[in-house]
Amino acid sequence: MKTLFGIFLAAILIVLTACGEVITPQPTQEAALPASTSPPAATPTLPPRLTATAPLLPPATTATPTITPTPVMHVVQAGEALYTIALAYGVSVEALQNANGITDPQFLQPGQELIIPTGEEAAETTFGVLLPTSTPLPFEKRGVVFYETPVGSLLGLGEIVNTTEFNLTNVQVRVTLFDAAGALLTEADAFVDAEFIPPGERSPFRILFTAPPPTWASYDVAIIRGEAAGPLVDSYVPIAVAEVEGGLSGSQFQVRGVVQNTSDGRSAKNVHVIVTTYDAQGLVTGSRQSAVEVEGALAPGATAPFSSLFTFYGDVPADFHVIALGRVAAE
Repeated sequence: MKTLFGIFLAAILIVLTACGEVITPQPTQEAALPASTSPPAATPTLPPRLTATAPLLPPATTATPTITPTPVMHVVQAGEALYTIALAYGVSVEALQNANGITDPQFLQPGQELIIPTGEEAAETTFGVLLPTSTPLPFEKRGVVFYETPVGSLLGLGEIVNTTEFNLTNVQVRVTLFDAAGALLTEADAFVDAEFIPPGERSPFRILFTAPPPTWASYDVAIIRGEAAGPLVDSYVPIAVAEVEGGLSGSQFQVRGVVQNTSDGRSAKNVHVIVTTYDAQGLVTGSRQSAVEVEGALAPGATAPFSSLFTFYGDVPADFHVIALGRVAAE
């Protein structure tokens, strides 16, 4: 046995000798720093380099072209007056005159094109708009009363009295109906009969509710519009009323009289009278606007008879009032 082990060992030694040097494995160790060597200094970390960036400049101002709005135009129709056109577009008569260079609003021609002012121009007026305003109105409403008609409608009657020093035009009222709890049920607007109300004069108005709320219990009448007539007054001729008498004519009321052109040199056309009747308490019972029959035009100082027949409501009228108006006739 020993012999075999010796032979095996000898064989290994021969092989190793043939290959060269015998390698003896050594244990692995970390290299130690020399005692006199300090640890390497830490390399400072520099903050990231800032790159200067040019500040953003505001974009160049772009010129915006001024847009001129397309003007609103109105073509005058037969029978239209300047004040009705102004009312339809919600502008003053003065602004409409200024925008179109109109010195005499009486001479509108069918087919004539009018520029309707907008913005600040529409609000400009020499005499100022009296309405709307939050202050007490400078003219009054009187004699307001309601009547049921035979067909079930509700008719509201009243009048506006001009207690100002201005000649008034475009006077409009609003009637509102409420229930017993004060809740609004319905409302309607109406203009007074007279296109033009001189100081101290009056004009009736009427509002018809064809299907009035059956639960209505109270009402309110508010003046929502009224303007100083300004230059519009020059379109009218002063017309006086004389020899007036009134009374029952069957179941209706009739008023007769004479009108006279009291101007100093202007003839009048479209002369008409507006009659208002009252009961003993001063409540309005009826009104009627009637044309005065005149051949051609009513010359200065000339007279013409008139007659107005109309239905009244409530009691037999105890009093009545007549106002006459006439426009300047074209020469």
